[in-house]
Amino acid sequence: MQYMEKTNKVMADLISGKRRHFGNYSYHQSVFTDGVNEVPEWEVRQFVLNYFMALENVKSHA
Repeated sequence: MQYMEKTNKVMADLISGKRRHFGNYSYHQSVFTDGVNEVPEWEVRQFVLNYFMALENVKSHA
């Protein structure tokens, strides 16, 4: 699975309720939140994408 596919799956899981949170981010009452403030979807998407890219980088250099 590529980075964007993984990112899209996490985003869909957050919105559908299959996943409650990812990092500090969650989806509640039709908005994304960091636990304190509402955050735009692009910010959550960027965090998720960066997570998968960093994880792959760590794996390739281990």
